[in-house]
Amino acid sequence: MEKVIEKTAKQIKERLEFWFFNYFNKNKIDFNGSELFTLFELLKMELQIELKSQLNLEHNEILVLILKISETEYIVNSTKRFIRINSNKIESINYTEFDWHKGYKSFVVNKEKKIVTKHDGYLSEFGLRKRNGEIIYWNIPTGFAGYGFWNVTKKCELIGRKFKQVD
Repeated sequence: MEKVIEKTAKQIKERLEFWFFNYFNKNKIDFNGSELFTLFELLKMELQIELKSQLNLEHNEILVLILKISETEYIVNSTKRFIRINSNKIESINYTEFDWHKGYKSFVVNKEKKIVTKHDGYLSEFGLRKRNGEIIYWNIPTGFAGYGFWNVTKKCELIGRKFKQVD
């Protein structure tokens, strides 16, 4: 059996940020909160407050990363889970349930226009596989932001499998 490592919420937040900065090969000062995939704390304070008010955060749960899908839809990575926020409901997948990303359902977004998931400015279904085998599909941006989300958050499986949050 694998050894479980105890970490505080702050340590898990720092680990998520490390993976984020490492993937983009940038520092915090290179981001301003207007990016499609960015740090939650860099969002305008009004939006942070609005989004937090919709969530029932657990004890010592910190919102770390956010992927903007539309003006009313987001995927937030906290220290404990993926949280999908849209205008009419909230869905979440705890990292302890998360097995791996299934990736984009199709790499072709629009066959006639020859648009694939590497192109910016579109949405495509993206699968998150749970440990029980269930695959949850959420629309995420294609292009730079979507691939950033995919590559950074695939490591959330480690948080669920190897880390135990202690606070």
